[in-house]
Amino acid sequence: MIKQVKFNFKRIILRNPSFLFFDILLPVMFYLLFTKVMSSNDPGFERDYLVSMMIYANLLGSVLTVANTLVTDYTSGYAKLLQILPLKRWQYYVSVGSCFWLLNVLCVIALGVAGWIFNGIVFSAKLWSILVLVIPLLATPLMLLGVLLATTRNVNTVNVLGNIVFLLAIISGLWWPFELLPHWIQVLGGHTPVYYVAEIARELVNGGSLTLGYFGGIVIWSGVLSGLIYLSEKLMRRVQ
Repeated sequence: MIKQVKFNFKRIILRNPSFLFFDILLPVMFYLLFTKVMSSNDPGFERDYLVSMMIYANLLGSVLTVANTLVTDYTSGYAKLLQILPLKRWQYYVSVGSCFWLLNVLCVIALGVAGWIFNGIVFSAKLWSILVLVIPLLATPLMLLGVLLATTRNVNTVNVLGNIVFLLAIISGLWWPFELLPHWIQVLGGHTPVYYVAEIARELVNGGSLTLGYFGGIVIWSGVLSGLIYLSEKLMRRVQ
């Protein structure tokens, strides 16, 4: 399994510099742009926006990158090749998921380094360890959303539906303070997995007590998306 993860990491991540740019460098650039342009007297603004961009980077890596990778594997015939290899389907998904978990870890580290160098944001070693491990793990429902989009098995469809990433980022308060959004958007955004992950991360950073309801929301979303993936796969098999 470890060899398979290494192989997929080289195949998917290292040989596709665009993934590193869009999933890591782009959120870093957004963070620096917004914290320098949108100056605030609130000392917690730069810290909270750093958390938002960590979640946004994980959102990009977990949805768009996962979906495009799985669809490419299907359309290129790589997924069919696995049927004649001594590799079970669940091992393929685990190895690919591990690659994107590592990518999400790199996103969190890169943004943390940027926050430290350019804005002097310093976290304790304990908090750093928690953020690096917890944020990518909590992004599991986001990765499942990427898998769900990939079940369409069509690149154009994935690119169109992939715009949900930017919609989720907006209504979940990653781009602007959640409190400034219209009430009806807050009602919608406050029940998304992106919002749950972001709030848990902020509670960790601000040293507040963790809200168990957010964890429950992530579990529920993971279950719902897993069910939709199963149904979508079953439907696609019938259509084909």
